[in-house]
Amino acid sequence: MSDLQRRSMDHWRDQGYLVASVEHRKRFPARGKPKCRACGHMPMIEISVDLWNCFDLLGIRTTPPDIVLLQVTSHSNHSTRREKILVSGEAYLCKLAGIRILVESWKKVGNRWQLRDEELTIDHFPVDLPVNAADLYEMQRRAKLPDLPAESTLFQKPEFIAKEESPF
Repeated sequence: MSDLQRRSMDHWRDQGYLVASVEHRKRFPARGKPKCRACGHMPMIEISVDLWNCFDLLGIRTTPPDIVLLQVTSHSNHSTRREKILVSGEAYLCKLAGIRILVESWKKVGNRWQLRDEELTIDHFPVDLPVNAADLYEMQRRAKLPDLPAESTLFQKPEFIAKEESPF
């Protein structure tokens, strides 16, 4: 967890929120790097993966009830992270469910850290995002398919195969 995330966690805990990190780490062997000659250990690469590729922290408060998803970043990356959230179908569904979404950036001014919070509203999101999980999954499935011409029949079953004869 980065130093900025720890700052944000402390900030939200001071406001009475239960806060947790919702990112996880992935480890895999580094390609092209040789094993250690002495012990045979393979060098590893570690990357961090955010919740739905958007959020670092989750904050929950009971009185008054509130749930907030946070993307924590440096001041210079604020707009990049904001745009990443605004094109996310998952983030849009969270917003429709009533969850607050904030981009929180930190900047050091002199010897002190300054916090900038930007809350995203429904109006910030584009209108063509799906409004339920089934539509979101269908959109993601279609995005993985190759861009074929309209007359292509590559992913269609041939009409001459009867349904009873087909093992699929």
